[in-house]
Amino acid sequence: MFLIRQAGPADFPGVFALAKLLDSYNLPADRGYIRELLEASQASFAGRSPRVAGRYLFVLEEGRRIVGCSLIIAKHGRRGKPHLWLSLEKVAKRSRTLGLARAHQVLRLGYTEDGPTEVGGLVVMPGYRRHPEACGLQISFVRFLYMGIHPDRFERRILVEYRGAMGAGNRSIFWEAMGRIFTGLPYSKADRLSVTNKEFILSLFPREPIYCALLPEPVQRAIGAIHPAAQRAADLLRSIGFRPLPQIEPFDGGPYFSAERGRIRLIRRIRRLTVAAASSAASSSYLVGTEAGGLFRAARIPGKLRGGRLTVSGEALRLLRISEGASVYACPV
Repeated sequence: MFLIRQAGPADFPGVFALAKLLDSYNLPADRGYIRELLEASQASFAGRSPRVAGRYLFVLEEGRRIVGCSLIIAKHGRRGKPHLWLSLEKVAKRSRTLGLARAHQVLRLGYTEDGPTEVGGLVVMPGYRRHPEACGLQISFVRFLYMGIHPDRFERRILVEYRGAMGAGNRSIFWEAMGRIFTGLPYSKADRLSVTNKEFILSLFPREPIYCALLPEPVQRAIGAIHPAAQRAADLLRSIGFRPLPQIEPFDGGPYFSAERGRIRLIRRIRRLTVAAASSAASSSYLVGTEAGGLFRAARIPGKLRGGRLTVSGEALRLLRISEGASVYACPV
């Protein structure tokens, strides 16, 4: 069994190793940023952070080795730190002279300072991908277990951004054809700058519609396309209710998916239960979370549900550091 727990400053070496694999907007391979994120995560779990500034980082451990992580950003898009997107819209044109009507897809920049909760930062060490114990599923779904325990800390709408298609040399063909034209910045520099400052996008991108037909065909095909490495993660969230929005990320053209928190199937199936130890094998798997001792811990464990009691192995109790009779939150996975 693997342990999932809240992350804090002491986890820097393991989390930074994961950040170097992902190097994304919300988990960049930047030592200063990762240290600050871990401090913020510790404060958020402890309830010391303002609600809108909450960032909750979870780590997946085998023994004492961190092999995966995932993140909740309580509010992506707030005063001074807007959430940006390019909306996909249709514009109809008609000529009476030619008796011809044409519909064009256009991109239009949008933003809000009253944004949704965002989930991201999902990465698993290569040796643990496609693992029999579904490491990716565990560290992905734990975010929704935590939201179900603390719904008041998060927004009604939950957003996820998927990395877009990349070209040769791992370059974003979408950014090269769009963002670089308007900003003059290479993708890596623009993406890193946007972590703390989005003013340059709002100032330099056009507010007028951008006609997709004017872009090269490979770029048109990249609009809203998911990077192959992110496809399994997208399939997981589709299975619990996430659906694509008519919006893309302005940097790499990847899609945004969204769901209403209260309608996410995993959250709707969470129950508060009492645990008991059992020696017999159980065929059903549950994602079980506890905040015993003031720290969040979770695991995907075999169990058997009878009434309001979940029977699990003694090993599971020891892993979660709880005793028989303890109250936990659980959902079948």
